[in-house]
Amino acid sequence: MNIRVILLIMVVVLFAAGCGAMSFLSGGGTTLEQAYDNKQVEIVQSTSAGAIPHNVTINNNGTKPVMVDKGTILKSKESQDLVIIDDKKLNPNSNDTVQAYCIEPDQKAITGSTLYPSGTVSNQVKQIIDTSNPSDLQNATQSQMQIWIIASKGNVDVYSGESMAVVQTQKTKYYLLKEKLDTAKTDLMTRFNLTSDAIQNISLTSDSDNSANTWISDIRQWFKNTLGI
Repeated sequence: MNIRVILLIMVVVLFAAGCGAMSFLSGGGTTLEQAYDNKQVEIVQSTSAGAIPHNVTINNNGTKPVMVDKGTILKSKESQDLVIIDDKKLNPNSNDTVQAYCIEPDQKAITGSTLYPSGTVSNQVKQIIDTSNPSDLQNATQSQMQIWIIASKGNVDVYSGESMAVVQTQKTKYYLLKEKLDTAKTDLMTRFNLTSDAIQNISLTSDSDNSANTWISDIRQWFKNTLGI
């Protein structure tokens, strides 16, 4: 038999065996989006407008662990859209709180609103999340400003929605929020080597949904389910 054919068969067998082992060892864990599609989770906005970061309560009503990934977008028909900034594992029949930054500066958060997972943010937004410190209000606010700038293509209206609520919650002034936005924009341009006009070309969401990335995501999911990392 041709050596190439033998090698191909070996690769296929090893891949199949590896996938089977991953499935077995993972204990049947699932992603947040899969769990939501199967009606196993409830996702609820827990904090009011102006909070940085926001808290989101996730109830896992299913029989499988649910892995919550940092960078997951949560959308709502009535409240603002958010991006999760924590990695967490939810055990069956349990609930937990994850932190999230607001995506839409012109839309207020409504406590008690339901949310649903819908894709992930771009690599640039993930980098902002990864280097932010949600326990430090000043640092978290700057990270929030940068996400708003990307989402709004550099045009944040401080007199509406969540941005206005931040002014009220932090008991600051609108001109001070504008200054923070200017600083955040400058930092964003420096970080990603952008011009002011180029900010409009930064994508908020990830569009890299090819098979290679899906396979890598599956491998990462297995490690998180099995080892909790």
